[in-house]
Amino acid sequence: MNAIYAAGLNGEFALENGTLPWKKVPELQKECKEDMAFFKQMTLKKAVIMGFNTFKTLPFPLKDRLNIVIKRNAVPQKIENTGNEFMFFSSIEEALNALNFFCPDDIFLIGGKKLFAEAFRKNLVDGIIYETVFCKNFPNAKIFINRPQKFSLINSRKSGILVFNQYRNLEAPKAQFQSGLQNP
Repeated sequence: MNAIYAAGLNGEFALENGTLPWKKVPELQKECKEDMAFFKQMTLKKAVIMGFNTFKTLPFPLKDRLNIVIKRNAVPQKIENTGNEFMFFSSIEEALNALNFFCPDDIFLIGGKKLFAEAFRKNLVDGIIYETVFCKNFPNAKIFINRPQKFSLINSRKSGILVFNQYRNLEAPKAQFQSGLQNP
């Protein structure tokens, strides 16, 4: 499984309501479009796993992806060709077991912070695609995230004020993470 997320230069991850801090900055609208296009390119036709709070920020399922939500008291579901719906599981491990027919590189953890922390702590993440938004600080950010130290940089690409970095988990048992930072 891979983690994919963006943060400001100082690790600014989200506002209190879960919104990305740069989405409301008028002079960053071009970069927001590039950020979202990159996210779509990396996750399209793949499985995305999210926590319940991240799920609540989405108005609808992410199109052309298998949308998995981790909700602690969820009843496990069988993975089927469900189209554009949300499926609920009570743990990351339960979701990964149900996704056993997916290549690990085709499963993306997309948030939130608590789910990232749990997956990193349990060593469930093989790779990280981490986008840094270089610009002024985001003083309204209330949620911060940092890359764990056990990940090593394997690829990097800069585009304007955005830097797309790809990391591999040095301790991951699978170590199957492949480079995926092509230009959009």
